[in-house]
Amino acid sequence: MNKKTFLQILLIPCLLSGQVEGWKEECLTNNPADDRYASYSPDGNSIVFESNRDGNWEIYLMDSKGGNVERLTNNATDDRRPTWHPNGKKVLFESNQNGVNELYTIKIHSGKRQKFKQLSIKGEPIFAAFSPNGKRIAVSIQESEQQGNLVLLNKKGKILDTLIDNGKRNFYPKWSKDGSEIVFFSRMDTDNIDDEIYSLNLKSGLKKRLTYWHKHNFCPSWSADDTQIVYTTSMENTRPEIYIMNANGSNQRRITNNENGETLPNWHPSQNKILITAYRNGNYEICVLMQ
Repeated sequence: MNKKTFLQILLIPCLLSGQVEGWKEECLTNNPADDRYASYSPDGNSIVFESNRDGNWEIYLMDSKGGNVERLTNNATDDRRPTWHPNGKKVLFESNQNGVNELYTIKIHSGKRQKFKQLSIKGEPIFAAFSPNGKRIAVSIQESEQQGNLVLLNKKGKILDTLIDNGKRNFYPKWSKDGSEIVFFSRMDTDNIDDEIYSLNLKSGLKKRLTYWHKHNFCPSWSADDTQIVYTTSMENTRPEIYIMNANGSNQRRITNNENGETLPNWHPSQNKILITAYRNGNYEICVLMQ
């Protein structure tokens, strides 16, 4: 362990003792099933999420206040992990209806589905996201629970480039709003033991480790102006909590403090609001953090 790493780990208890004032939580869903993986549409008016409320995982849509819930997919198998196309007219998601995970899009108004060509590489696509201009897709290719690579696809699903391939866990790529960087979590420097958050400059290929914590940091997401990153941290003997840090990894601060925990944060495209998946009343609900 180098000196910088050691000092940063020593500072973690100080960070845990505080909490950013002014954040409040409002739950947008309330049912006995699990609602997860929510994100705002590019205009901020709609929220897409996954739910097993009808017996298996399907993709749902609701307005930004939690009303007008609409089911977008309807299959006997699972449709999961939706993310928005930047035009706000369709959603990218994973489906295992053919026995393996494959990528699809579905148009919001017509319900028309389109399947991407199956990737000719080992592993299954997971955590896919369109670039801000809609021309590329960043996605993890999961070979096992302990191994996943990051690749870049064109908008039709053809592989353009392998971004990260190190034999470790590399998951959950999220684009900066200007499209120049990706954040993700990885175990590349931790002997494949704990997850840490990294940024990747797509032009230079430079990787930067942003977190140092002996448990897990995961599920990062950029703020609307690319100056901050929200993420999830596993706590000692408790469920995970939500943190915010500057884009360079500095000024890490905790913004939630609940014994049941939160995860999967996603920032509003223009406002200081963060969607989270929160464990409430025995199941997962979609909630929003606001200042």
